[in-house]
Amino acid sequence: AISIRSSGMALRRKLGLLASLASVAAGARGTVSARGTIQSTRQCSTRQRQYIALQSPAPDDGEILQQEFEQLAADAIASGQTLELGGMRVQLHEPFKLTSTESLCVRGGRIVGDGHALFTVGGSRSGLLELNDCTLSHKPSAARSEKCSLGAAILVRGKGRLALRNCHLSSEAGFALWLVQKASASAVGCVFPGSGRSTICAFENAQLELEACTLSDAKPHAVCARGDTRITLRRCTLEGSELRAIYCYHSSALDMSDCSVSRTRSPDSAAIQMDALRPQDQARVSLRNTRFNDNAGGDLSIAGNVVRDVTGCAPLVERTPELHGALAARERDAGYGLY
Repeated sequence: AISIRSSGMALRRKLGLLASLASVAAGARGTVSARGTIQSTRQCSTRQRQYIALQSPAPDDGEILQQEFEQLAADAIASGQTLELGGMRVQLHEPFKLTSTESLCVRGGRIVGDGHALFTVGGSRSGLLELNDCTLSHKPSAARSEKCSLGAAILVRGKGRLALRNCHLSSEAGFALWLVQKASASAVGCVFPGSGRSTICAFENAQLELEACTLSDAKPHAVCARGDTRITLRRCTLEGSELRAIYCYHSSALDMSDCSVSRTRSPDSAAIQMDALRPQDQARVSLRNTRFNDNAGGDLSIAGNVVRDVTGCAPLVERTPELHGALAARERDAGYGLY
C-alpha cells in the first residue's frame, strides 16, 4: 500500500498512482507517477524505455514526504519504470539509499533535504541512479554542522553509477557531487551553482564525465580530484571559482576539450592545477581547444610527474608552480586541497 496524506490533491495523486500500478501489474512498461492519470504510452529516446504520459497535471502545490517517496521509488525499482514527479517537491530528511543491483530513474521534480545526502548510491556496476530534469537542493542541519559532517547532494561509492541530464544540483554546506572508491558519474546539460565546499569531488578510482555543463562560483574549487581518478569535460563552462576551477593531484588524469574557464578569483592559484609530487605519482593532463579568460592567478600550473598535451588553447598564461610546500600543505590541512 502507498501512504499518501488525505487531501483533495493527495486523493487525485493516489488515484493516479493506483492506475499506474494497475498498468504495471498488467504487464505494461510505463511510469510510476506522483499525480495525474494514464493517457498513452510513447517511447523515451534516451534509454529506449516506455513511459506513461499524464492526462492533466494537478496544480504544482504538492509535496511528497520521505515515506511516500520511498514507496514510489520502491515501486519504480521493482517494475523498471521511470518515477515521474511532474514538477512536485520531494522533502527528504534522510538519504535515499540505492544499493547493489537496484536501478532507479526519476524525472521532473524538485528534491530538497537536510540529511547527510539526498541520495547515496553504492554497490555493483549493474545498479544505476538516473535523474532527468530534476532540481536537487541539499540543505545544512545544525546536528550535522556540529559534527562537521557537511555531506553532499549525491554521494556515489563502491562501484555505484550515476547519470544526470538537464539537472540543477547544489549543496549549501557540502559538495554537490561526491564520488569515492570506484564510483562513476556522468552529467549532460547540468547546472552546478556554487556549493558550500568544492562543487564536485572525485577521490580514489572514481570517474567523472561532464558534457555541456556549467559550474559557477565554486568555493573553493569547481572540480577537485585525488588519487587515480579520471576526469573528462566536454563543452563545459567553469566560471568564478574562489581558488581554482580544477585541482587534480596524485595520479589523476584530466581530459578537457572545447571548454571555457574564466574569472577564478585567487591571485595565488592557477585556474587549473595539476600536482604529481610523490615518487609513485603519474598524472596526465590533456587540454584541447579550451578558452581561458580573466583568471586572477593565471591559467595553468603543472608540477611533478605530469604528462601534458595542450593544443589549441592560446593564449594561455602558465604559472610557475611556486606554492608547493608549506602553503600548499596549509591549504590541504584547511580542507581546500581535499575538498
